[in-house]
Amino acid sequence: MKNRVTSKILSLILMVVMTVCVAVPGLAQAAVKGKPVIGITWEGNYTDADYAAHAKLIEMAGGIPVFLKQVTSQAVDYDTKGAVLTKDLDPSGQLKQAYANAIKSRKYNKTNVKEVMKGVDGVFFTGGEDISPTLFAHPEPVANKGEEINATRDISDYTLMAYCHDKNIPALAVCRGMQMMAIVNGAKFMQDIPTYYESKGKVYHYTHRMQRQVNRDYTPHDVDLTTKNSHLYEIVGAPSLKGVSSWHHQAVESIKGTKLLQTAKTVADGVEIIEGIECPDRTFYVGVQFHPENDGKKAYVQGKSTTCNPEICLNFFKTFVKYAAKAK
Repeated sequence: MKNRVTSKILSLILMVVMTVCVAVPGLAQAAVKGKPVIGITWEGNYTDADYAAHAKLIEMAGGIPVFLKQVTSQAVDYDTKGAVLTKDLDPSGQLKQAYANAIKSRKYNKTNVKEVMKGVDGVFFTGGEDISPTLFAHPEPVANKGEEINATRDISDYTLMAYCHDKNIPALAVCRGMQMMAIVNGAKFMQDIPTYYESKGKVYHYTHRMQRQVNRDYTPHDVDLTTKNSHLYEIVGAPSLKGVSSWHHQAVESIKGTKLLQTAKTVADGVEIIEGIECPDRTFYVGVQFHPENDGKKAYVQGKSTTCNPEICLNFFKTFVKYAAKAK
């Protein structure tokens, strides 16, 4: 009981501090001299508890967490709540191709990304909804089995991810974040894992996310690292990582033809799924398909047991913060 109460109090304190840091530009830098400022990506419908958990992990890793504002583009129209108007979307909810092309052009002067990133030394990209296929390097019709697409967030995340890449700003990306990292860099994308398995004549056993009709929750599984020459191996320090929290029905199909390096995989029923990527010519530009922050939250915020080693999960953030500090 005492641990649960303490965790709740810490979360409330973090929320107050982070709200102040967002409201007063420059306060985060002044709060603890020399520590890197780590932005947590805007989502719009994220819960305070989730943001507080991410903030605590970043603080434990030696960084100063701030909640980033929404990145917007002059290429599209927004309503009074900041959502993209339906006229700029197709019936599936994804960005119409003309608007997606405008976002992919990376004309940062037509966005507010420089303002959003002022004083920020690194960005943590969180998980979330499916991504508009019109943003793919080779656009495709939507084939995601009716899962939610958040076009408003797509604009924010795509622009921010591209900006971090082009400006060599350290980034740690999980799940949707890694998928966006791959898409920004021109990778081939898989819109639905069960459909992909079926196309290969294989049976999918929902290794990466529990079936909705069973229990829509994280599924733990192991991942194998594919190279020692990577930030991921620096973080994990071993050829495999056991019991990672997984929750996704989409995946990166191939990084062939890109500058990305594959760093991890899973193989189930003979089908390989990419679990980690990074960009070797950037200071720290690392994506993983799983959720180290989930096990970190369970261990260090909720006081619960975890399927993945919580110290390694925290080391994702420690290593990220270390490189963000070097990049200051």
